[in-house]
Amino acid sequence: MNKLTGNERLIAEHAVLAYTAVREAVRSAPEGQGMSAIEQVVQDRGFETLRRMVELGASEHSEAQKKGSAPRRVPAATR
Repeated sequence: MNKLTGNERLIAEHAVLAYTAVREAVRSAPEGQGMSAIEQVVQDRGFETLRRMVELGASEHSEAQKKGSAPRRVPAATR
């Protein structure tokens, strides 16, 4: 069995906490509002988990720490 690194364990814990929040949101959502409750939790907790993954992943890669222009054009994210 593979052992998790400290960062992998941290991300796994964040994912479990987000999943637990989704389960609780569904359980406590008013009738007919389950998907809306899930979406709100994913927006609040899921994106935080993703942000943390990017942060930790970049911190482990020395090239990501270098300052300067991107090697190629990077489009802005749209919402």
